Amino acid sequence: SAYQQVKGELENIVIVTDPGIFKNAFSCAIPGTEEAGIAMAALLGVVCGNPSLELEIFKDLTAAQIGEARRLRDKDLVEIQVQKDIPELYVNAAVKTDTGTGRTVIWKKHTNIIRIEADDRLIFEKEKETAVNRTTTFDLSTYTVGQIKEFIDRVPLPDIEFVLSAVRINKKLCREGTGGAGMKAGFGLERLVRAKKIADDLVSYAQRLTGFAMDARMGGISRPALCICGSGAHGIIATMPLAAAAERMILEDDRLARAIALSYLVTIYIKDHSGRLSAFCGCAVAAGIGASAGLVYLLGGGLSQIENAINNMAANITGLICDGGNYGCSLKAINGAGTAVLSALLALDGIAIPGDEGIVGRTVEETMKNIGLIASPGMVETNSTIIDIMMGKDRSGR
Repeated sequence: SAYQQVKGELENIVIVTDPGIFKNAFSCAIPGTEEAGIAMAALLGVVCGNPSLELEIFKDLTAAQIGEARRLRDKDLVEIQVQKDIPELYVNAAVKTDTGTGRTVIWKKHTNIIRIEADDRLIFEKEKETAVNRTTTFDLSTYTVGQIKEFIDRVPLPDIEFVLSAVRINKKLCREGTGGAGMKAGFGLERLVRAKKIADDLVSYAQRLTGFAMDARMGGISRPALCICGSGAHGIIATMPLAAAAERMILEDDRLARAIALSYLVTIYIKDHSGRLSAFCGCAVAAGIGASAGLVYLLGGGLSQIENAINNMAANITGLICDGGNYGCSLKAINGAGTAVLSALLALDGIAIPGDEGIVGRTVEETMKNIGLIASPGMVETNSTIIDIMMGKDRSGR
């Protein structure tokens, strides 16, 4: 959008981001290419960008456009800066060409442009207070897990049946991953099963389905993933362990839809407290906890067992760091999926960490709020150190 204001021959791009966007884009594969990272994404935006496509901006990339972006990258025209004191999603992109300078500012949501300039002349602006429209009329974090489960029990199936589309969408990603996309972590687990080096049990199957989908996602395969909290990876982890259990145990779609809906709501609850982007891996932690709660429901457990699964997960997996979107996300996803299944099965068997131990609270709601506190303010300095390490790798942003 910034380039569209001035066009012409590119001279340089300066991008200022919040820490979360920097981390997640630093090594992230670009769909439809064999490229990755912030600089290449910015250059592709200049070469072929159509702002009206929003998050599908790269869906019609050609080999010639990718080649042109590579040529521009060799000129070292992109500078990436991180503003560590910004707690919310933020991108300020200034594009200088031989005809002028265009600037676009994105705030709080990936497609939410709040300011457009051309040569310091204001073209468009939103007030920050009204720039993001709330899509809900209630605060989920004020509810108890019991109230959320009661909603899941009673909601008419047609109102939540749409969540089953996540299974269909993510299984298409899985099929891509079976061929060895991305890191090939799911592919590697499959080979270990066939070699009888690891078991072909429910834990392993949930890990493989999750790993296949994440490999494809992080490997830049041009297929969508259903998002939760603005993240396709969250959607994969909050969905695929449940899909694996339903498939292996031949469970009905009615039960699966309600279990997935519970998984999503628990994930959103935790993300409300930890923030959209945090120092710990929200995919494995928040979505993993959601998946574990959903698995208990799927397998016939009651409220106390759902709460125990959440506490088991909190005591186990909280603190796993986020070092951005990269191939390692597949390993974290596999970890989260496996731990989710184990925590759920243990809870169903009556095995649970007692309340009020460590970060586990007196209530499960307190536990989830404590998880949020671990992210912020607890891991703020950790996040800063992770970013310093990543910035030290390459000042060009790749």
